[in-house]
Amino acid sequence: MKKQCAIFTNIAPLYSRSLWYELTSSKNIHYSFYSSKDGFTGIKTININESKNVNLKGGLDWYFLKNIFIGNILIYQSGIISKCLKTNYDAYILYGEMHNISNWIAAFICKIRKKPLLFWGHGLYGNERHVKKTIRIMYYKLADYHLVYGNRSRMFMIDSGFKPYKVFTVYNSLDFFTHTKIYEERNLNEMEKLKLELFPANSTLPVVIFIGRLTEEKKISYLLEAISLSKNKGNKYNCLIVGGGEELEGLQILSISLGISDLVCFYGPCYDENINSKFIMLSECCVSPGNVGLTAIHSLSFGTPVITHGNYFNQGPEAESVIQNETGLYFEENNVVSLSDVIDDMILNKKKLIMEAACIEQVKIYWNPKNQTDIFDEAVLDSIKNR
Repeated sequence: MKKQCAIFTNIAPLYSRSLWYELTSSKNIHYSFYSSKDGFTGIKTININESKNVNLKGGLDWYFLKNIFIGNILIYQSGIISKCLKTNYDAYILYGEMHNISNWIAAFICKIRKKPLLFWGHGLYGNERHVKKTIRIMYYKLADYHLVYGNRSRMFMIDSGFKPYKVFTVYNSLDFFTHTKIYEERNLNEMEKLKLELFPANSTLPVVIFIGRLTEEKKISYLLEAISLSKNKGNKYNCLIVGGGEELEGLQILSISLGISDLVCFYGPCYDENINSKFIMLSECCVSPGNVGLTAIHSLSFGTPVITHGNYFNQGPEAESVIQNETGLYFEENNVVSLSDVIDDMILNKKKLIMEAACIEQVKIYWNPKNQTDIFDEAVLDSIKNR
């Protein structure tokens, strides 16, 4: 008989849909999901009609909580405490955010009930100041096991006294199986036609892409400045920016002032994976001048290497998928000259041809829903066994 495990998350992000369904197909554990129906800060969410509670014909074993915010900080989830008190799952997984008051209470309830408890989240970042680190460690010690996104976080947890066998690197993922099918069925002629549509005046030039929300922290202006610097060196590239956000107008103005507006296409937001995949595959590299997150996994899934900065303390855990000279290149953080040089290195030395297979292999081994589910199962079963 399958063990029963409840997963409590803030929201149900659309990018996690494939992971949720992969967890649902686990042969070892029945996973039930609890989250808010709504997203926030522009994150698209899974359609609530995919819950079995709404559509009895199938879908996810998914129940709904209510989020209470102060600004953009989630401080309480209404419903989580009663679920931890009244349900009888074999194990409970809470999202590891210490500012969520209800998570502290729910964790104490699990301890009192002697229910195995796992935290799923970023873990330690490695750059916490003393007080913040002390409180974060105090919170993390409420859990029996930890599922963290990256190996660096796991190392920081172990260095802070957590037992290695109780901290699992669970990675992160998108819909790798769909991406693999799209990649295998790619049509190079179609991509050339699309490139001509995007850049009719410069269709023979290599393309550099950024895909994601246009926010200040992504530092997309650095990419435009780097494209301008490369142009001044005699290396002209098209720049495709896919996404929307508060920085759009300023970036458009910047491209004009830099004299590269003919090389830059602001496509806008796109949620059609068939189109986004073509954008990524026709590009020589994906550049994320600020912190890089799932954009790295998105790009590598289609064999396109990633360029981002090398300061891991200001990076998302997904930056670990970018391995120097294997799946991408690093530049010096906040250094536009360095970024321009690295883009030149990538394109002039045709490194995509060298890296393409390794990019896909990196995601195939680690950053995919199947691998994540195997790790979830191992950690949950181990927590139940050793409680």
